[in-house]
Amino acid sequence: MGISYIQHKGKKIMFCDYSQCKTKEETIQVLGMAREEYLKTDESFLVLNDFSGGVVSNEFMEKAKQYGKELFDARTPKTASIGISGMKKVFISTYNLFVKNKLSIFETKAEALDFLVK
Repeated sequence: MGISYIQHKGKKIMFCDYSQCKTKEETIQVLGMAREEYLKTDESFLVLNDFSGGVVSNEFMEKAKQYGKELFDARTPKTASIGISGMKKVFISTYNLFVKNKLSIFETKAEALDFLVK
């Protein structure tokens, strides 16, 4: 759970790991950590989100839309997500309606990483 960085094919990717989040508060906390990473620098980020096993809520999605408009959209050329099924697909579809840079969904981490660096 948290934010880290992955090097893949010479590119730096922000890895937002929601997979261990068991409450909506924990997912919002990780989202806040991502926001803090953006606030530290003027850098743009390729982002991989892992929602496998994590909890996604309406409150999380509202914060994600807010941060997307304020910060993430302008500085995220590509975003990929894994671990999306069931209600999470509905949340992601709704999120994509509100942001410029849509979340792309992949079955595996390898597929997502390759998409991000192309």
